[in-house]
Parts: sequence; C-alpha cells; structure tokens
Amino acid sequence: AIEIHFIDEVLPGYFWLFPVQGNRVNVGIGMLISEHRKLKGDKKKSLKKIQKWVINEHPRFKQRFANSTLVPGSEKGWQLPFGSPRKNPSPLYQPRRSAMAGAMCVGDAASLVDPFSGEGIGNALLSAKLTATHFDKDLHKEGFTEDASIEYMVALWAALGSELTNSKTLQKVMKWKLLTNWFVKKASRKEEIGKMMSEMIASKESQTKLWSPWFLMKTLLLP
Repeated sequence: AIEIHFIDEVLPGYFWLFPVQGNRVNVGIGMLISEHRKLKGDKKKSLKKIQKWVINEHPRFKQRFANSTLVPGSEKGWQLPFGSPRKNPSPLYQPRRSAMAGAMCVGDAASLVDPFSGEGIGNALLSAKLTATHFDKDLHKEGFTEDASIEYMVALWAALGSELTNSKTLQKVMKWKLLTNWFVKKASRKEEIGKMMSEMIASKESQTKLWSPWFLMKTLLLP
C-alpha cells in the first residue's frame, strides 16, 4: 500500500513510499516549484538533500531505513506537468492547449498529471483513447483540422476537468499544516474519513465525495 507522509520538515510537500517489486520500495519527495522557491534558511535545500535527511535522520524513518540500500542510478527527479486548471484561459484549452491542426497531444504532453497524487498513467490512457475517437482516416485524409482539434480539447476537458479541479483543491488544502493536522485527527477517529483519505490518492470517486457539501457537513463538522 502507498504511504503518504506530511511531515514538518517537508511541508508544503510530502514524502511517499510504496512497494515496487520483491523487497524494493519506491521512495520519493514532492513539492511544487513555486512553494520550494519560498523556502528560507535551513529549509532552502534541494529536494534530494531533504529526502536524504528524512531517510537518514528523521526519528520516524531512520530505523525503517537503517538496513536499506539505495539502488544505483535510481536517485532521479523530474518536473510533472500537472493538469491544474488555469485562472482565465479559454475553457477549450484547459489545462493548456493540447491540440492543433495536424496534431493531438496525450498524457504528459497534454499536461494531464493529477495535481494531488502525481499519477498520470490513467489520464494518459484515457486521452489516447479519445484521440482514436476524434481521428477519422477518411474524414481527415486531407489533414487533421483546427475544428477537429477543438472538438478533441473540449471532450478531453469534459472527461477530466472536474477531477483535475478537485485534485488541485486538495493540493491547496494540504499546504496548510493546521488544516491538514485537523483533518488527519478527524480521520483517526472516524473510519469513513480514514478510509477515504487512503483511497483519495488514486480514487476519483473518493475525491469527488470528499468535496460534497453534504458529506463535509455530516462527516467533518458533526462530532
């Protein structure tokens, strides 16, 4: 099972662990570039250095990793093209323009990575499926048109827009330490919230339910 840890030394980012194969575990740290630029003093370090400190010195993790060995060549990082909705763009181009006359983008090229979980494979597969339904060999034998590209972008955002927007909201919420701690405490006392928190990393249904006004009132606000 995947573990997501919101610890003081990493906030507003998070530290994750999940099993890969055999006795190997994928360990990583993630943070928005905009938030990393705001860090000051001792916190103004590269993510690689912060992760190394968490693994080797953090009281919660140093014993867990005491006998671990880094897989040679595995310490890598990269920027993720999140599908976060822009403030005032044409709704056709959300999260950013992903098609034009002659071309359609899918997956990372279309900026479809989930802003909260960092997962992008599912959205990449869905976008690839949509390209197949929006390209017709006979209709577009003279070329893929601008109008066809707009139809693809509209369909893409219709399919993924609501869940990417929910994930962006979750991403914002998790930047606030007090709110995150309050939410986690609620989850420790209420099984329904705890289960939903563990599922919302990958479950779009759980994310949608989490932001339902009725659910928030019934589950979070009531004792």
